[in-house]
Amino acid sequence: MKLLIIGATGRVGRQVRTIAEQRGVNVRLFVRSGDGRHPDLAEGDVRNKRDVLAAMTGASGVISCLSTEDGGTLIEGTRNIAEAMRERGTTRLVTIGTAGILESSAEPGLLRYRSSENRRTTTAAAAEHHQAYEYLKESGLEWTIVCPTRLVEGERTGVYRTLADKLPFGGTTISFADTAEFALNEYFSRQFVHARAGIAY
Repeated sequence: MKLLIIGATGRVGRQVRTIAEQRGVNVRLFVRSGDGRHPDLAEGDVRNKRDVLAAMTGASGVISCLSTEDGGTLIEGTRNIAEAMRERGTTRLVTIGTAGILESSAEPGLLRYRSSENRRTTTAAAAEHHQAYEYLKESGLEWTIVCPTRLVEGERTGVYRTLADKLPFGGTTISFADTAEFALNEYFSRQFVHARAGIAY
């Protein structure tokens, strides 16, 4: 078994890699620019399907930690990942999303980023995550979107709350490390397949 980690140099992706390797999980890293110290590294652009297909060779599943720093990268990358997975006969995908695409508790029927629960000045990133969510719903994959509330630096505690499709009540922060741990746990446990998983302290 080989787990492909996409976005392995980001703040969540680095933590996923570290925890996976501590647990003896066989990983391949897909990054824009290389880290020569890792024995199984794939360099490329997630917006280039050929690069993604090459990285997917021999992988049994994917954890994607793509960010929304470049407009359109998340949705284009998500499409390429899903198409490459289908071509390679791989189905298990865990992605890191945002609490903005969870169901609003205050205004049922709305997503949090479109409701009074939204605290951000711009909704562009959440809107792109929403696009990715809608795409994955029709992808045929065994997907899970991990949806952290406000991400902060901090130690991995292993103590946090999760909830399908909503944010746990009163949750305001979660560390990059605990988000990564939950994403890796969820990859194997499949507790939230075909669901968004809200996570918070």
